[in-house]
Amino acid sequence: MASLATFVNRFVGVGELADAPPAVWTRTETVRLRPLANEDVYLFVKRIDNSAVVRAADPAARTARGRSMITGFVAAMLVIAGLVPTAYNTTAGFTVQHLRAEQSRLKVERAKLETAEAQLVSMDRLQKLAKTLKMAEPTPLQVETLEGKTKTEARNRMPGATGELIP
Repeated sequence: MASLATFVNRFVGVGELADAPPAVWTRTETVRLRPLANEDVYLFVKRIDNSAVVRAADPAARTARGRSMITGFVAAMLVIAGLVPTAYNTTAGFTVQHLRAEQSRLKVERAKLETAEAQLVSMDRLQKLAKTLKMAEPTPLQVETLEGKTKTEARNRMPGATGELIP
């Protein structure tokens, strides 16, 4: 970095100012300024090409880098292990809420189906349906009775049979 004085000195030169006639200097009053700091310093900038420079291998740096990577991996695993229960609780909560909503929807659907079933098997509807299909009440000989203690043990008895059970 150059100052203004250095720039002027290149063109005028210091020697020419010293050779000036004394009459010029006697008429003017001497300037009482301090000299500029580092006005005579010239900095030369040289381009340096470091493209051919190869860094020497440092075995200690390699082990330090490996240890720092392992430490970071272990720290990340600990953070993840700490967050897994919270994430599981959150997803389980979403699942429970979804199942509760589905249960309430299914209860409403079941109530609708039971109402529809009750309407379909009501005696009034069955009698109207029987009249439209021209059905009549069965005679006592046309009725089959089931015997057994439970529904799985019930067996058919043919009307007018001798009392034997049909396997």
